[in-house]
Amino acid sequence: MSDYINLHVHSNFSDGVFSPEEIINISKSKSIKYLSLTDHDTVNGYNSISINNIKDIKFIKGIEISTKNHDNLHILGYNIDIKNKSFLLNIKDYRERRIRRVKEIIKRLNDINISISFDELDFGLLTTIGRPHISDLLVKKGYGKTRTEVFHKYLVEGCYAYVKPQGPDIDEAIKTIKNAGGVCVLAHPSTIEGSFNLEDIIKKGFDGIEVFYPTHTNSKIRKYLEIARKYDLIVTAGTDYHGPGTDREKIDLYEYDFEKYFNIERLFQ
Repeated sequence: MSDYINLHVHSNFSDGVFSPEEIINISKSKSIKYLSLTDHDTVNGYNSISINNIKDIKFIKGIEISTKNHDNLHILGYNIDIKNKSFLLNIKDYRERRIRRVKEIIKRLNDINISISFDELDFGLLTTIGRPHISDLLVKKGYGKTRTEVFHKYLVEGCYAYVKPQGPDIDEAIKTIKNAGGVCVLAHPSTIEGSFNLEDIIKKGFDGIEVFYPTHTNSKIRKYLEIARKYDLIVTAGTDYHGPGTDREKIDLYEYDFEKYFNIERLFQ
């Protein structure tokens, strides 16, 4: 049986369905040997993981930081020191910015007679909140059938209730990760390619690029591999797994191949 890799996974400490421990158990049952938990703007999920449960897999600490430059310009940080005080203060600030954004979105939804409140949102004290939590509440209250449906109906750019992302800019996010000893990887590059020159973004200080991602076509993959070779980048793979009912439900999509994921040994030394 082949070994699999997934370095882009979300738990219920952000907008995923399962707990970190459940994700690890699912991953092991699917022969995933290379894994990272990359919740949005938080590393709180790592405190709930048993060391004994990850001893049979190559597990690296990660995070996904959302920037204000674009809704999809996200930076995956790996091998970060999750106890670095400056890092923790910064991502706490990013989470607080998210709360302000969510409250403004809810205010705008109320303006168009959609009756929801911040207090109705289902999230824990240590959870990073975001638009998916609003989507889930809208589904619960009958404004749509799925998270994806209501997300695109009410919360994306062009909708009345849309509010621009409030996170750090690219440079600040990269600095936050690197000051904590981390490695910066550009997440799902195809989602921003129409808005930015990818090579200009890479030159800002990225160490890697998420070449293998569910929406990437073969031609896109070839293009990103060429960029990775040109700039000596780490090549990673991730499914952006969130769990059932999220439209991001596949966790075991990419077989591990050392030659395909060149430079990846930098992450697993």
